Amino acid sequence: MPTAVQPKAEPQLPAAKRFTISADQAGQKLRPFLIHTFHNVLVRADTIALLRQKRVLVNDQIVLDTHVLQLDDCVQVDIDALHSIKSRLRGLQVEVKYTEPGLVVLSKAPGINKRTVEWAAAAIEVARDTYEGVVPECDALVPWIAVNEVEKGMGMLVILVNSSERHMDMLEHVNKGRVVFTICAVCHGKVDDSVFAQTSMADLAEQTRELTVNDTSASSDHGLWFKYNHLRPDIFSFISAKVTSVTPSSTVGHLSLVQASILYTTSPSLVLRRFMFELDHPIAGSQNHTRPLTNHKDKGTLQAFVSAEFPSLATNSIVTVSEDVPPKLLNVCAREAKFFDRRKEQARAEMEKLSASDSALDLDLTKCVPAAYVSGRKEFCGFVFHVTTDTLIPRPSTETLVDATVEFVNKRTDCKTDINIMDLGTGSGCILLSVLLRTTNTRGIGIDISTPALSVAHSNNNHHKLTHRAEFVHASFETFTIDPHVVSRGPFDFIACNPPYVSSTRASRMRASIENEPMLALVADNGGYQAYRDIHTALAADARVLARDGCIAFEIGKGMENGVRSIFGDWVEVNAVRDTQGVLRVLVFQQVMQGTN
Repeated sequence: MPTAVQPKAEPQLPAAKRFTISADQAGQKLRPFLIHTFHNVLVRADTIALLRQKRVLVNDQIVLDTHVLQLDDCVQVDIDALHSIKSRLRGLQVEVKYTEPGLVVLSKAPGINKRTVEWAAAAIEVARDTYEGVVPECDALVPWIAVNEVEKGMGMLVILVNSSERHMDMLEHVNKGRVVFTICAVCHGKVDDSVFAQTSMADLAEQTRELTVNDTSASSDHGLWFKYNHLRPDIFSFISAKVTSVTPSSTVGHLSLVQASILYTTSPSLVLRRFMFELDHPIAGSQNHTRPLTNHKDKGTLQAFVSAEFPSLATNSIVTVSEDVPPKLLNVCAREAKFFDRRKEQARAEMEKLSASDSALDLDLTKCVPAAYVSGRKEFCGFVFHVTTDTLIPRPSTETLVDATVEFVNKRTDCKTDINIMDLGTGSGCILLSVLLRTTNTRGIGIDISTPALSVAHSNNNHHKLTHRAEFVHASFETFTIDPHVVSRGPFDFIACNPPYVSSTRASRMRASIENEPMLALVADNGGYQAYRDIHTALAADARVLARDGCIAFEIGKGMENGVRSIFGDWVEVNAVRDTQGVLRVLVFQQVMQGTN
């Protein structure tokens, strides 16, 4: 006897929501109250739509959305659970890529965490037209279980199941090597497919296995990492990788787009990060075992899932879910190539302007050697100076220090003798020599602790024919005020100083852009302030090198003005100059003389 077809049951919906306004909520306007209260249930637009549709009552009355709520007011919101679930789903960047009974594969955008994607899987099931039964409250849905680890900061494919039994079945497939995750990543350096040869990968896996097995103290980085993440010590043996493209970069040499398939793990992105780190080609990013990319620090970790392959729990046939390489990763490579081409043209134009040799014009920026070091020349303040890797490359921002010095000189029209200038930390001598070339009533000395840098300064002095007005002396920030060679040439009317002011922390982030320059001239202890402290201490101990009404001008890093002002708090600040980018770049101080009113 045929079984009667039962009519499809309509989803059962809970009653309207009711709220009694508490003392903390009293005084709020109705609209902000609803948006805040339902932020985890409805998108903002749907919350506002409830007001327009007059589905919100206050004390059984329809009121304006600007109504101010009072203590013990009763707010009733006519909203059903299914509507709130669908509303919240619309606000999430998740997409269903594959589904079968009790299993779904979702593609999630960066910024969505594990809890949210597990909720989304359950919500998608309830929101289907074929769903029968009671629709639970939006925040009462029983979340599904993610099989692979979910990383909030990256776009990825996530396999989810609706029961612990199915979860155990999927984990068994993972542990038997039946689940394959494929990830693409932007990596530092020019990666060659030979580094992925089976022998190389087997050697690397064996090294990590030995380190893990022999880690009796449980203190090694390898041992702790493998044990903490529940990974088999030979996991690197089960990575199959290839290079899909290589992009030239003027900041890191090259970027390589790598695609890797990984077995025996539910944390494939974690494994790939460590694997590429061990190969000395870390993925570009800000997480552990990655390395930042200067021009793209705000882009997160540059890796993403492109496929997942696994046995169907329903049919046991192999299911493959694929995605295109995200535009984000491709755009980063394209932008880096664009920056490279632009910088190469700029470098070539600069060297042609400086009449560089043909061999210098044939530069390779992928080696990350600045054009100024290739040509040995750099224009600064309209003049050309010789530079080497023993000296900093003059920056346009440092021209602000020259301008401040020239401004001081031009105001001293009452001087009957030449104005005496000191360039403290002279390097190539470009600051002092530029001041002398732009003025006629000046002379001075340049001081540096680096003998090779002083040799470059002497060369520039001879080139610009200023040996009768400038000389260069070996001394340090700590001793220049008592050095007899310096003191005998004083007192000085003005000291111009571009000290090292890059902190060690910042230097580590700038490594690619400054690795060819002398760290002694760039990096300072105590957050970048040590040189300023040393100079202040030296002048406080003996200020004879500075004329009674003399000044000292410092170049400073962005945002360092308050720190430098604090160090020279017992001096009078007489000028503050911004560079062409609007950044406060130079502070000028005058010593408070004892016995003056």
